[in-house]
Amino acid sequence: MIEKGRTDCPRLWISYPWIDREEKDFGYLAGQLESNNFEAVYDSVRIMRDDCFSRRIVQRLQSIGFDGWLYVLTHQCITRREYTAELTSAVDQTLLHLGPRFPIVGLMHGIAPNHVPPRLRILPCVSLGDPGWNLQVGEIFRRNQSIPSETGTRKESRFVWKIHPGYGGNPSIQAVEVHSRGETIESWRFAIPRSCHPVRWGQGNSGGGELSKLRFGEAAGTGRYENNEIFWFGASNTVSLTESAYVLFEGSLPDFICFGLASKPAGTPGKMEIFWPHRKSSP
Repeated sequence: MIEKGRTDCPRLWISYPWIDREEKDFGYLAGQLESNNFEAVYDSVRIMRDDCFSRRIVQRLQSIGFDGWLYVLTHQCITRREYTAELTSAVDQTLLHLGPRFPIVGLMHGIAPNHVPPRLRILPCVSLGDPGWNLQVGEIFRRNQSIPSETGTRKESRFVWKIHPGYGGNPSIQAVEVHSRGETIESWRFAIPRSCHPVRWGQGNSGGGELSKLRFGEAAGTGRYENNEIFWFGASNTVSLTESAYVLFEGSLPDFICFGLASKPAGTPGKMEIFWPHRKSSP
């Protein structure tokens, strides 16, 4: 592991995943990125059976607060099915926990772009055989940072999100409130990880108001988001600038909460906005 103290430069993590043996020491990549005004940390990461590789990746990215993730792609991504499966899962979990705009780039060593697995090919890939690969990474990073995320700021978000710790005077309850910026919404839906269990949900006055005892047009179901099972639910009580939808949790909040309109009355959710309660960039 090569690591330095935090600077004001964007900080990128370079990981080299491998299974049986390391083909090469890619530690030199960190220095080449630093010449392009990045701070880079390099780790060689072995993929082992039943080792929760994706969890290790997410924890590493969150531990110091990296601004982007680069992973080295070698011939193992073509010849080893477990390599591809583990790396793909790690990418999906990173986007889930750190947001869909978190910069992720594949660094191809000795392989062509058409050899990269389809799921990884939809993300930016750069050939290390190109002398200007570090400049390409810089351009990808800056372009990515210039694109606003779906819920990156209050101004860009369709909905207004608020967290109410100690909701209703109960210190163990946290409420997440959502209301519109003026439009009147009916047939709205929340979606959360299926493993989470809300204490209560419904509609009430904006600003932390008490929930209504009635829910009209109630609907619920299950589905998938990336690799995660989700539970969706909602009603037809009006949501507007002065009336909000609420979902209450005991203890910590889930990693993500989605909100949007149903595809039709009493139907499943349509396009949803994602709120990341644990990220500072959340609205």
